[in-house]
This record gives sequence, structure tokens and C-alpha cells, in this order.
Amino acid sequence: MSEGKEESEDDKVHIPPDITFEDLVVDINFHPSKPLIAAGIITGDVTLHSYASSANTLVRTFKHHKKATRAVAFSKDGNSLITSCKDKSLQVVDVETGKVSQCFSEAHPSPVYCQLVISDRLLATGDDDGNVKLWDLRKGHPIMELQENQDFISDMAVDEEKRFLLATSGDGTMTTFNIRRRKMVMQSENMEDEMLSVAIVKDGTKVICGTGEGALNFFNWEEFGNISDRFPGHPMSVDCIVPVTENIVCTGSMDGVIRAVNILPNRFMGVVGEHEEFPIEQIRITPNSEMIASCSHDQKIKFWHVAHLEKETIDASKKAKRDNKPKNLKKTAGQEDFFADFGKDLEVKPATESDLSEEEDDSNNEEESENGEAANNGNSSEESDDLLSSDDSEDLDGDDFDSDDDSDTNTSESERTDDEDEKDVAKDMPGSNSSEKQ
Repeated sequence: MSEGKEESEDDKVHIPPDITFEDLVVDINFHPSKPLIAAGIITGDVTLHSYASSANTLVRTFKHHKKATRAVAFSKDGNSLITSCKDKSLQVVDVETGKVSQCFSEAHPSPVYCQLVISDRLLATGDDDGNVKLWDLRKGHPIMELQENQDFISDMAVDEEKRFLLATSGDGTMTTFNIRRRKMVMQSENMEDEMLSVAIVKDGTKVICGTGEGALNFFNWEEFGNISDRFPGHPMSVDCIVPVTENIVCTGSMDGVIRAVNILPNRFMGVVGEHEEFPIEQIRITPNSEMIASCSHDQKIKFWHVAHLEKETIDASKKAKRDNKPKNLKKTAGQEDFFADFGKDLEVKPATESDLSEEEDDSNNEEESENGEAANNGNSSEESDDLLSSDDSEDLDGDDFDSDDDSDTNTSESERTDDEDEKDVAKDMPGSNSSEKQ
């Protein structure tokens, strides 16, 4: 290699090798401060690996679940691992000792589909039948129980102030819950398509949702009744979304491809990684935002470098070049700086005056139409001041959840037979419907 093309250590990226399992990995999550990644397996096992560019090491295997582990997440301090299972249970495990510190054997009336750690003591869970629960783990019981959806809760997100919990559902809606008041404040119009994933972007001003048809739906913050924009283009369902920066997200699709997408202007930047043609189950990002990990039906966890994405900017005045072949943004170990030739990969065609005029007219018409629809649509359980109340901005770490009425919940848990709970394991293997989970 010539002197001019020799790569320095600074140009190289250090990505851990793949972690291969004998069974399907359903969910993954990174430790908040240590190089550890947890994985929930369809057999019920939960593994803990340390990761490094040189090698990955199995640290511990937890065997406290007897059926498929559906969700894993670390507590904010990293001392505990919270896991949810197909048998409807929720358990908290000490990371160091491996001992179960809390066990809720009937956490939900239906198998838990997803969970979200909100704060040191608050946890949100959603199940197969649309039930959402808010837990105070210090008290050992839920402080909110609501069923506002008719299908599975696919994903959840919370704002930085921890005022609102957003939950997407397979019934085609996004529901907003006021965490402090413990009630639903708004449910979006039915999009007539599964809402499978959700993320908050653009410094908390936009909400983006992935759908079963492959489009990205956008909501303005506190205008959750109807979408403000829609960006199609994924060939199959968008099953998971993770923000990389405030303007860039990575999406995982049923076609096995992880894509980088720029938000407003909406552009596909290219392919970050792939699991051949195996559906992407989950994507997570490291605490330092330099790398993401993905799991898929190929029974592997793969790592992808994403820190370089923030260096790229999109010129909103130009139309992106349309290619049948997606741009390759994958940066592997030992590769030279990808952005040396990035401008060539994102070649754009200057827009003519006619093009710019047509785009401006279309944008104005769409904005007028969307503003009219948003003003008339949306199902709200209270007036709009529920979203804007100053009371909700108070610190959640006080005694707000210590009142005696914590035991008063909105719905009661119902019994289900084992036959209703059990589903065919083969349904979630490659080629199956993405909305079903092990």
C-alpha cells in the first residue's frame, strides 16, 4: 500500500465480533456504564456478555425464566437486570450475584410484549392484549393499569422530563399517557396499519413511528392526534428504531437491513448493516452513541459503527439522487475513514426553478391539509391542558407516588388459560408475521 493510503490507528474503527447463539435472540440491551450486553433468548435464558474489539466473553447466564424471555433492560444504575417473560412474569435480577431480587409471577393478564425503564424506580410494561402498566419497583406493585388498545403494545418511549409515556400498538394507534397523573391523555387517529416502533427526535419536537407497511409516521410534539408527515420507502415493516443523533435514526426492517435515515429533510442515507434476509428483532445503541447492536432470526448479535454518521449533512435545497442500489454506510474494523469519499456516494442533482416551485406549492398544500386534519382529529380523554399542565413538570423523584390511592387501579387483571397463552414457536421464525413475538 502506498504511503498516501496507509491507514493510521485513528482511522480504524474497533467493532466487536458477532455473538452467535444456538437459539433465537428476542431482545438485547446495553449496560449503562460497562461494556456489557444482555440478551433475552427464546428458550428463557438471559445471557450477559462483555464485548470488545478483540473478543466477546460470556459473563453469566441467568436461568430464572422457564418460557421465552421477551424483554431485557438494565436499571439506570446498572445494578439490576429487569426481564419479562412469555409466562406473564416480570423479574428483577442482581447483575453481580445472579439472584432474583423481585418476582411478579402474574405481572400482566397476557404475556408481556415490551418494557421501558423510565427512572431509578419507574418501569413501564405493555402486553399482547393492549394493557399498559406503570410500576414503582420500590413498592412492588403497579401504580397505573390501563387498557386503551385492542392489540399488542409494540414499543414505548418517554420524554426527557418523564412527563409523557408514548406507546405504539398493533391496532394502528399511538397512545399518550400522563405519567404523573397516571392516565391516558390522547390517542391518535387509527393509521389503518400496525404501529411497530417509536422514537423521539429533533430535540423532543418530533415523534417518529415505524409501521407495518414500511412508512415512517411523524407527529409534532403535543399534537398526538394525527400525523404531521409521512415518509415511505422501506420495502417491508419497520420493526425497530433507534435515534443516533437528534437528526438521524437507524431503522431495523423485516427485510434484514439496518438503514440510516435523516429526519427533516427526510432522506435515506444508506445501509448501516444487515442480517442477510433475516428479520431484525431489535436495535440498541451504546451509551456513548458510537455503536449499535442488532439481533435477528439468524441467531446472532452484530455490532455496527455509527459515530461517523453525525459528520454528514444533507442539503435540503437539493434532491437526493435516486438509485436502485442503496448506499453502503457500513464501516468495518480496520476500514479507512469512510467519509473521505462520502460526497460521491450522496451525489445530488441540482433542482431546477420549476422543481423548486412545484415542491414549495406541494409543501404548502400538504401543510394546510395536515393542519386542518390535526385540528379535527384525535381522541382525547381530557382537554388539551392535560398535555401542557405545569403541575406535570414537577420532579418525579419526590413523594408523588406515595399516596394511599396507589392501589386504586383502572383495570383488574384477568385470568387466561394455558392454551390461550401458548403460541406456536414456529410463528416467529424467518418469513413469519413481524407482529408476533415469542
